[in-house]
Amino acid sequence: MTTQSPRPIKGPSERANHRLLALCGGIGGIAGLSTAIVVLRQTPGGDARPDLWSSPLPLWFGILMALIWGVVVPVISWRWHRVVDEHERQAYRDGAVASFYTVGLGVPVWWFLWRGGALPPVRIEWVYFAMMAVGGLVWLYRKYA
Repeated sequence: MTTQSPRPIKGPSERANHRLLALCGGIGGIAGLSTAIVVLRQTPGGDARPDLWSSPLPLWFGILMALIWGVVVPVISWRWHRVVDEHERQAYRDGAVASFYTVGLGVPVWWFLWRGGALPPVRIEWVYFAMMAVGGLVWLYRKYA
């Protein structure tokens, strides 16, 4: 007969950490879904493939999303930094530094190659995705490896 050890009990700091991460993920998901819905609702019927990245948005919606991303998410992030432990804080910092170098080195390289005719112009959404992906992967590796 094997005995299973009970699940480790999470402390208040770890529970707050997970709640805040879930809240940020939920806000991001709702922001993305609502942006897609707004774009699709205002797309004329003949346009079968609207550009979700660059289609114009109603002013009220653009202001709402800017406030959420520029005020609400930083407040949640500030709170997250207050509840995480040293290990996770260091993993986050390592990811942030890797993200900085991804943008700080990658964008000029891309820009020079674009000017030389080897690449298309720099696209902000590609830069953002690369920055977030590198930071997230480094954070995951440093936190769980």
